[in-house]
Amino acid sequence: MAMCVGMFMAILDVQVAATSLPTIQSALDINPDQMSWIQTAYLIAEFVAIRLTGVPDPASQRSLFVTSLTLFVIASAGCAISGSFGELVPWLLLQGFSGGTLIPSLFSAVFILFPKERQAIATTIAGVLAVLTPTVGPVVGGCLTETYSWHWLFLINVIPGIVAALVAIRSLPRKSVDTSELRYLDGLSLVLMAISSASFELALKEAPTSGWTSFYIAGFGLSALCGCTFVWLCTGRGRSSISIIFAIETLSSARFSASF
Repeated sequence: MAMCVGMFMAILDVQVAATSLPTIQSALDINPDQMSWIQTAYLIAEFVAIRLTGVPDPASQRSLFVTSLTLFVIASAGCAISGSFGELVPWLLLQGFSGGTLIPSLFSAVFILFPKERQAIATTIAGVLAVLTPTVGPVVGGCLTETYSWHWLFLINVIPGIVAALVAIRSLPRKSVDTSELRYLDGLSLVLMAISSASFELALKEAPTSGWTSFYIAGFGLSALCGCTFVWLCTGRGRSSISIIFAIETLSSARFSASF
């Protein structure tokens, strides 16, 4: 349940802010051309984190979730006390990245911590929460802004986040973390994957508004270049970061390759 709360907050956060962007713009005196970055910064960081998050065992599951949720709560408080656009964006990046790790960690926990006969129920509950969030998010955001202030769009995460972290510390398995897998981590491949994900998200978000002839289009090319180099390095070097983050042998499945 604690992990469900974490994932729910991570997905909800960008939704509640969507309906209150004019209020945030007015309060922080943000240039209209910069407004899209409030959501873009969060989404880019979240997108990169989801792609990079891999959870190999239950021990790291607990550490990853608690650490990510703690950073998410701190970043939420930082967003709430921001007094300018320059202060808000770095907090949004941290919030998006930490929130992005909460989403895949929940679905990993379904298969790591639950017996097979309960995995279907757990997956259904997590899926329902993920689908429900975009529906209730704008409503919650509008109510908070009209009733209180835009700061509560972020402060609403603090108390539930602290409670969920404390519950996770007590309920998730307590085991020593095996750091042996870190010696296989390929830093270059990790950076390439992050650049590929970030440039693709940035191009996809900004090109429609800035124009399909703007320099943002180069993001698609950069994404493809870094992505192909990432796969080439990982397949050529043997076991590396891809063995932790993404099992390349799954591409042998035609169905998975098509969806990927």
